[in-house]
Amino acid sequence: MIELISVIVLTFALALIVLGAITIWLERGRGRLQGITLMVVGLLVGVGYAFLGSRLSLRSFNRLIVTVDLPALMGTAFTYTGGVLSGATLAVGLFLWATDRFRHQTERTAVAFVVVGVLVALAATLIAISFSAR
Repeated sequence: MIELISVIVLTFALALIVLGAITIWLERGRGRLQGITLMVVGLLVGVGYAFLGSRLSLRSFNRLIVTVDLPALMGTAFTYTGGVLSGATLAVGLFLWATDRFRHQTERTAVAFVVVGVLVALAATLIAISFSAR
């Protein structure tokens, strides 16, 4: 159960960071401030949860609050999530191309969200795998 909770919390934090970055990129004025707020909240949630399973938690509380190998767990979660999203994206793209709807119904925000989401998922996967190999 702790593995599921860890994946949910850390994926939520990553999603807030990605959505905050997209909000900053697309919005102006007050909207950018909301994007910055989303990113800060995502960073605080992710760092706070990672702290609970780190060596610093041992020093502070004399025990690990979260007893899961977070880098390995997130590496596996991002690998599976990336695989599912990649397959679904390819299938939807092929469908839109075959039905000739791709050029008519894509907007800049949808394309940006998919591209940034895939790039962040791949980068996070590589980082988590490199940490888990150590």
